[in-house]
Amino acid sequence: MYPPHTLTSRRRPRRVLAALCLVLLGNLLVSWPASPSIAAGTTSGWLASTVGPDGSVIDPYGSDPSIDWTVNVALALAAAGDQSDALDRAISYIRTNADAYLTSGTSDPAGHLAWLILLATRVGDDPGDFGDSHLDLLAALQDRYGVEEPGLFGTVDVYTSATTQALAILALLASGSEVSPDAVDWLLQQQCAGPLGQAGAWQGHRAAVGAGALEDCLPTTSAAYERADAATTSLAILALGAVRTRAEGAPGVDDAIDLAVGWLRSMQAASGPAAGGFGQYVGDPSDPNSTAMVILALAATGIDASTWTVPGGDPVSSLGSWVITVGSDAGAMSSPYSAGSADLFATYQGMWGIVQTFPIAAEEPPVTGPGTPEPTIEVMAPAFTG
Repeated sequence: MYPPHTLTSRRRPRRVLAALCLVLLGNLLVSWPASPSIAAGTTSGWLASTVGPDGSVIDPYGSDPSIDWTVNVALALAAAGDQSDALDRAISYIRTNADAYLTSGTSDPAGHLAWLILLATRVGDDPGDFGDSHLDLLAALQDRYGVEEPGLFGTVDVYTSATTQALAILALLASGSEVSPDAVDWLLQQQCAGPLGQAGAWQGHRAAVGAGALEDCLPTTSAAYERADAATTSLAILALGAVRTRAEGAPGVDDAIDLAVGWLRSMQAASGPAAGGFGQYVGDPSDPNSTAMVILALAATGIDASTWTVPGGDPVSSLGSWVITVGSDAGAMSSPYSAGSADLFATYQGMWGIVQTFPIAAEEPPVTGPGTPEPTIEVMAPAFTG
């Protein structure tokens, strides 16, 4: 899920490197005893440190300022809510470069439009008149509705259509806009009915195979990256949960959420490093990004993720096990891909799991001030030797 138009893990070229890292991690990772709690502000502070004086964030895989990564970090800081100076700088940079963001790293702007709407509404900007170019993000997103499939925002993409649809629904609801029932129905119909082991999940896209019928989702044994994954499923739950909140009694939503939560439960890693968390696909070891997204999905359904215990931990303790506790990167998160080093991708999404808040505008401003407890997450420090 590197640029915000996709919430899934690094794909294609990075999978070879990722596989090598996982082999190495299997030999190097051991658990230390529990360390003291790390406050959410430690992680948000590290994220804030990545925002330069001009508001930009440097691409962690390059050396140039990146509008994509600036939006990523801003979305995390907006959810955290305690790094106003860095967030203000990032938002200023985004306002100036919003046009470039809409076409950066994506074949269709619908997902990026949705992210900007979520960000704008969260920080109090007008999504109908956003940035230096006075973009009407809402009208532009609606223009992407039904362009290739009835009910779908954006063009068909086998990796990201379900993700984009969920984001579009969330963005429109967050801005107070209407969402077509056909858009909700599209997402409901995309939920996997089969094969065994995938029922209840969402994959990137299910194509039509006949009158009113869609192809089955890919089996759990498939190596294709477009198969059902925890992040896409969690985001669909978030969107349907928002629909349920705004439109009580929406047909099929309750059943879809229940099935999806059951599938996520079956995904939970019962053993191994960061036990209690979630990997991207069935059978994957835990990673912080997938675990954070599941924590958000569970929170949206009223489930305390810490109650999903297995002998090795729970989702909250699993997420905490990735937090770096010492050194200049204290507060950042590592990942299965970073060999114990700070991973910006893991940290910005992990921030959502720590505060259990997705960057959606709240109906009322959060209560803050002296005596307000800061969210904390217990961390287990991963130790690397060799």
